[in-house]
Amino acid sequence: MQGKTVVLGLATASTALVTGVFYGFSVAVNPALARLPDPGYLAAMQAINEVIQNPWFAASFFGAPLLLPLATGLHAGRPYSRRFGLVGAATVVYLVGSLGVTVAGNIPLNERLAALSLAQASVAQMSQARHDFAAPWNRWHTIRTVASVLALGLVVGASLSQDRARQTAGA
Repeated sequence: MQGKTVVLGLATASTALVTGVFYGFSVAVNPALARLPDPGYLAAMQAINEVIQNPWFAASFFGAPLLLPLATGLHAGRPYSRRFGLVGAATVVYLVGSLGVTVAGNIPLNERLAALSLAQASVAQMSQARHDFAAPWNRWHTIRTVASVLALGLVVGASLSQDRARQTAGA
């Protein structure tokens, strides 16, 4: 197995792991949290935002933006190949739509929420904090989820496509 195939496989796996986390939040975690009263919702989001900062999540979350461009570069020898085009598109979609949106949209909201002392906040302050946090965070989250799903589809397509040189050689 070639090194570039291994890198593409690892890029696909890391993209899939992040996509799974985002998808799980979209279809289960966020709808469940939406049912909570303000103090419970805010406490849960603060806890999630603390706990998710761990080496396991970081490996996949930061692995994808490192491995996808590397895989693109390794397949650049045939810039007009289907694989190069698909992994290149996956890279752009992930870097802008997943990583970029997270850094520009979700993380600043998470940091603002982390600064809120729930023990000292009034009912009105908690209501306002949730209002200021939940809707924008969920909008950004939906964008990064859709981008991650698209990037995953593209990188899986790249993984499944064969280079023309290999097809011609009978591989």
